[in-house]
Amino acid sequence: MKRTIGLALVLVAALSLAVVAQARPAGGGSPGADRNHRSADVTFTKWVTNVPGDPSVTLAGASMVGVVGGDVGPGAFAGKVVKDNNTLEPKFWLAQALYGFNGSRHSFVAYNFITQNNTTSPITATIRGVVVQGWMTGALVTGEYTQWDNCPIPTLPVNVFGTVCFQGTLHLQLGLGR
Repeated sequence: MKRTIGLALVLVAALSLAVVAQARPAGGGSPGADRNHRSADVTFTKWVTNVPGDPSVTLAGASMVGVVGGDVGPGAFAGKVVKDNNTLEPKFWLAQALYGFNGSRHSFVAYNFITQNNTTSPITATIRGVVVQGWMTGALVTGEYTQWDNCPIPTLPVNVFGTVCFQGTLHLQLGLGR
């Protein structure tokens, strides 16, 4: 399990850096800058770029890309579904995923637990996790996303689900003892 998470972190970091190298303006902030933040709010729009198997069975291993904003500044999103379960709680998708945020001011990777409610219209999810690398390492993560069948932004060059995307927010909160 630790090896899988480590490999996934390396993949997310590599994907994130490659995308950010193209998207970050010159003079962008460093990942460790402004360590006095105790909390932050970030936004994302993401879509799935590959599915290694049958998506009706599992999305484990799926890669995601997108855009970010909020306190990290405008930038790029890269993510990976580490594991998931469609059967433990019927009508819900339970997943663990790495989310990489590479903004013009800050960058971080969070390990998240996602509970997607497939009974709502549109589909929504709650997110709980922790920042495992970069800006605000150790911060608790809470958030949500909404699935849009017709994404309000272009999802090119590749979106394996056509025009489907997920828009959401994350709140990062450092503990009182840090």
